[in-house]
Amino acid sequence: MSKIDFEIADELEFENGDCCVIIKSDGTIGRVVMPEMNKDIIETKGYQKLLDVLEILKPGSKKDFMKYNKEEKRKSYH
Repeated sequence: MSKIDFEIADELEFENGDCCVIIKSDGTIGRVVMPEMNKDIIETKGYQKLLDVLEILKPGSKKDFMKYNKEEKRKSYH
């Protein structure tokens, strides 16, 4: 698969702790970009909103995402 060249608008800035959901042209979730998972990230309003957005786009994904993050490093953040 080839990479897509894209340009980020000047007014779009990412700060430490920000999350991003890539939505494909067919409406499916392409990728979730987020910082390293830790207890501080889990407790942010932004992370909770990310889970809400994922659940809207793909029902059941909130639970799957939380499960993945528990298993990835065998740490329990949730």
